Amino acid sequence: MTVKTESPVIGIIISIFTDAGPQVIFNSAENHVPEDQGFNLSIRIMTLIGEEISEDIFGPLPIPSNEDYLCLAYAFFVKSTFTTDPRLNKRPSVICIIFKRQLKRIMSHAHGLILSYLSNVTPDIFITEDDFEKEKMKEIDSRLTALISTNPIRIYRVSKNQLIEHIDPVMIPSDAYVVADLEKKTLFVLYDQHLSPVRKRNVSIMIDSLNEKEYRRGFSKRIVDSEEEKEQLFNFFGLKKNI
Repeated sequence: MTVKTESPVIGIIISIFTDAGPQVIFNSAENHVPEDQGFNLSIRIMTLIGEEISEDIFGPLPIPSNEDYLCLAYAFFVKSTFTTDPRLNKRPSVICIIFKRQLKRIMSHAHGLILSYLSNVTPDIFITEDDFEKEKMKEIDSRLTALISTNPIRIYRVSKNQLIEHIDPVMIPSDAYVVADLEKKTLFVLYDQHLSPVRKRNVSIMIDSLNEKEYRRGFSKRIVDSEEEKEQLFNFFGLKKNI
């Protein structure tokens, strides 16, 4: 049976600090966080984090005049292509991930996944302020929505016969499990047999980011979608105790 996945993410807001101050350049959550609230949020976040903090996540943070939603904010820098202010040769930029307040616990568990994904992706696609193209920002939005689901990817480390969940355990079934075997230097990926190609691709992107950030690309990746082999590995690693 296929496990239905839903994302708590309802959209993202991307802002950049221009010569004239903070400016919202993308808002896929505008039906829930309108233009004025998105603008005020950008001002507050850039004031809060300052101009020296980069490649980190802040939050959950409140949204001005909106009690239904919260956000996580990822801060980073891009090079300016034109500025009349030499102090702004690098521009503070923020990606705000908007989600329902009641799903705060799920989003807190996803901090590591979000940071791993964005810290690996943003330096490659957002180098200068001219790189904030609509299609690139839409891609970030869709990837984050797919990556963070109420049916999260469960990630474990195993070493010397000890199994430890990578993030705090969320006691709900999942359609994808990753086990980092520290002795074999292998990332075992256990898929649900009915996993869609889109979900598989998003899981693969997350695993590649995890491999790069945590293990410096030193682990091989082994995909397991055979029900028989998956069952054997579940039993071998003792994963059934955690479902």
